Amino acid sequence: MRYEVIVTNQQPTCGGQAPVRSEIRYVETDDPVAYVKEDQPDAGELRVYNPSDDQTIVEYTSGSGMFVKYDFTED
Repeated sequence: MRYEVIVTNQQPTCGGQAPVRSEIRYVETDDPVAYVKEDQPDAGELRVYNPSDDQTIVEYTSGSGMFVKYDFTED
């Protein structure tokens, strides 16, 4: 299945960086959770939400507190 994925990273604001950095990706995967696990090789906590039939949100939090949100929408 093909998805448009909005990846949102929270980052420290030191050095004048924006507190949030986002990017759009287009990916093919049968399993959004497996995609996130491959993209984030460090063990961390995952939360999965399905707000609608064509949308899956996977939130990743690392052991050090880094937070990344993956918003998958069927393309």
